[in-house]
Amino acid sequence: MKKLPFLFNVLLLAVGPAFSQTDDSAVAASTAFYISFQQGITLYGQGKWTDASAKFREAQDAAATGDERAEAVYWLCLAEESGGDFESAVRDLNGLEQINGGATRKEEIPYLKGRAFYSLGRYDEAIVLLKGYADRISADSTSSIARKSAALYWTGECLFALGHLDKAQDVFFIIAQQYPQSVKYEASVYRIALIYQKKVEQKLLELLRQTHEESIKTIEEYQRREHVYTQALIVYQKRIAALEASLREAGIDVTAAGSDK
Repeated sequence: MKKLPFLFNVLLLAVGPAFSQTDDSAVAASTAFYISFQQGITLYGQGKWTDASAKFREAQDAAATGDERAEAVYWLCLAEESGGDFESAVRDLNGLEQINGGATRKEEIPYLKGRAFYSLGRYDEAIVLLKGYADRISADSTSSIARKSAALYWTGECLFALGHLDKAQDVFFIIAQQYPQSVKYEASVYRIALIYQKKVEQKLLELLRQTHEESIKTIEEYQRREHVYTQALIVYQKRIAALEASLREAGIDVTAAGSDK
């Protein structure tokens, strides 16, 4: 049997129980799985999401154990989300939940599904999953801090998308203040500044709206008074015309009466 490349050997040590050391017969039985999975990892690293997904599906079909199958589906979901196929990712994450094995990978389902829901615009559902996921992480190591801050960040993004600026700002403040070493720190600080700017814009727009309404009221009041004045002037003109007609009927020269000569 041909020896696997060094990079893949490292991967086997990193991905957990699905790749624990086994005897030669067990490894031989899983050759198809390992080959497809290795090819999927290579394509994934190259950003070829569709091709990687196809290889992970091959690995899923060739898996000899539940742990292997869960590992293949987990990476399949990562590739689908990376490629923007979020509907498929949600379906496969639901399938991952049903696999008998892969307990470690199943712990990541709420986060991955929450990310997919965010991208699908299902913000309320995403918030429930992401917040629950973040609450279960103790953040006592570099890895756990990265996972917790990422879940909090996307929770904040969901709140931001829903227009809940104050709540979103609170979440981003938690990341900025408690997890400054997180890769989400700079993005959170940016969001805080953006939310502040949006709040200022909202206040300015409200002020402009109120000012506009006051202006309209002023114009309307002016137009109302002008109309009243015009109507009064018309009435007076009619009265004057009637009076002049009466004077003419009485034989009084209205023109002479109004002259200083």
